[in-house]
Amino acid sequence: MDGSLIERIRGYATSRATSLPYATASEEAIGEAERGLGFPIPALLKACYLRVANGGFGPGYGIIGVEGGYASDYGNLVETHGVLKRDQESEGREWPNGLLPFCEWGCNIFSCVDCHDTRHPVYTFEDFAVRPQGYTLDKFFELWMSGADILAYEASEAERVEVTNPFTGKKETVSKHRRK
Repeated sequence: MDGSLIERIRGYATSRATSLPYATASEEAIGEAERGLGFPIPALLKACYLRVANGGFGPGYGIIGVEGGYASDYGNLVETHGVLKRDQESEGREWPNGLLPFCEWGCNIFSCVDCHDTRHPVYTFEDFAVRPQGYTLDKFFELWMSGADILAYEASEAERVEVTNPFTGKKETVSKHRRK
């Protein structure tokens, strides 16, 4: 893991607020969260908890913390994972093993990371669907620090389609943005 990325995240997070809302997490709290989840948290996310803050920073409503840190509408990291997993199962859907909701956007939308894939790809959970975003956890933080609109970045994909203009009757090619 790149230590300079953690320092850039810390610098960017502190530059956006007079102080970070939560202290850093302890190794014990992270270990307890991993035991509760049943799988390890990616090294980059652990380093954020240990060296930046126990959640509450980042895009949207913020990175979800472990016990004692920022809680989403569903609780801390372990509790949020449990609620989303149970909700999916109650709808007859399977929650992917090792998928961790780590950032809350509101309206039951979460950025999730695949903790079992060593590349740590990011997914979006929205409307009971899990969609791959085509980038990794480190790129998620890079996008945030660059000021990119991460939800717009991850939510749309341009497709060129031919349509008939209803006013002129002529055929035109337009870009159609659709949900992935």
